[in-house]
Amino acid sequence: MSLAFHARRIMLVTVLVVAATSALASETVGWRTDGTGRYPTATPVLQWGPDQNVRWKTALPGTGNATPILVGNRIFLCAEPSTLVCLEATDGHILWQKTNTYEDIASPEDLAKIGPDQAKAKALEGEFNKASREANQAKAGLQSKPDDEALKTKLAAAQAKQTAIGLELEPYRKLWYIFPSRHDINGYSSATPVSDGHYVWVVFGTGIVACYDLEGNRQWAKFIEKPTDMWGHSASPVVVGDKLIVHISQFTALDKSTGARLWQTRTGASWGTHLPTVIGGTQVIVTPKGEILRVDDGVVLAKGIASLEYASPILDGRIAYFIENGGKAVELPEAVVENKVVCRKLWNTQPKKDRYYASPVLHEGLLYAVNQVGVFSCIDAATGEVVYEQNLGLGKAVCYPSVTFAGSHLFVGGDNGTTVVVTPGRTYSEVCRNKIEPYRGSPIFDGDRLFLRGFQNLYCIGAVN
Repeated sequence: MSLAFHARRIMLVTVLVVAATSALASETVGWRTDGTGRYPTATPVLQWGPDQNVRWKTALPGTGNATPILVGNRIFLCAEPSTLVCLEATDGHILWQKTNTYEDIASPEDLAKIGPDQAKAKALEGEFNKASREANQAKAGLQSKPDDEALKTKLAAAQAKQTAIGLELEPYRKLWYIFPSRHDINGYSSATPVSDGHYVWVVFGTGIVACYDLEGNRQWAKFIEKPTDMWGHSASPVVVGDKLIVHISQFTALDKSTGARLWQTRTGASWGTHLPTVIGGTQVIVTPKGEILRVDDGVVLAKGIASLEYASPILDGRIAYFIENGGKAVELPEAVVENKVVCRKLWNTQPKKDRYYASPVLHEGLLYAVNQVGVFSCIDAATGEVVYEQNLGLGKAVCYPSVTFAGSHLFVGGDNGTTVVVTPGRTYSEVCRNKIEPYRGSPIFDGDRLFLRGFQNLYCIGAVN
């Protein structure tokens, strides 16, 4: 063969490698992979268990609720309270793990104060909680003995103690490096990471945002703001163009390369993750609270089009679905006019009344949702009609994982480790049930592999010969 042929061959291989790398870099991977919870080309096994179809499992450095993401052959996930973990997808071994603590980003001056101040705040929180319990016990006793003077005295003393401790706690709570409130179930690591194929970004409920390359080298890390909700934070970040958009108590757009703040818009906290889309060439994000923000500058183009309490909307072209009891579908307009977006309501829906922590999934004109107590609903996406409801009988399990479609089946999970496999359609058709360790994050799929983040382990589930 000629040298010219070899040169052309080398050039072709180089072009293909560069093209493959560019394709990977152009794909943004985050919550529910692309936000839809759909994996139509996947070919997963339908049955698994602790000793069935587990290709590997890896013990993790801490618990966590965030859904993992798959970038090339690397898996990224979060562990309590503030660790980003990278694993090799082939065999599950941990490639690297990085903490993102207040100490990691503090100035020398703050570093000397963090430990003592955190210890003092923790002690005061303990005293405050003890006084709260005493007050609640006295209130409960007074319900049956309203004239009991001893209980009245106990209540007054407990409330006075609460007030005094609260005043002592106040200056500590204002310090940026004092842990914010959160519920034990939620923790600080419920937000899913996001990646563009070159870098991965992560947001913790401590208010810290960080960026790493895929080898674990921190590019930047900074404190944005503390969550203001007493239960904590869970909204995942999204990448749109050159911006990383974070939603804690307000929306903050950061330069994804440097972490520099580009704009902030106060809209109030939400649990669900906002979704990017385009209206008439304008990049926007649709929020669970029913706002539409322009990505370029954070201007609110619409508000009040819907409002989800916990879950996230899903998008199908120009249709946005907000599914819960009292949910709705709205049609986004073709263009932004004079800094405004006017949406058209298509329908309201009333599936079983309860909390909807899990986000729905759309498949072939039907929406599938599950409420916290395991009532599974099929909703006509064209009309909002509830086609059927089925109690999955999950006992005391709470359905935090979002409903997922993979291959040709639906996967519905509860935090007791049960996953119900259902055939899509207008009648309920259960295929099987699987049980593994408890989990709250949503499963993700790749080819014949299912990745599931349990409380203690990450699982790779697939046919085992």
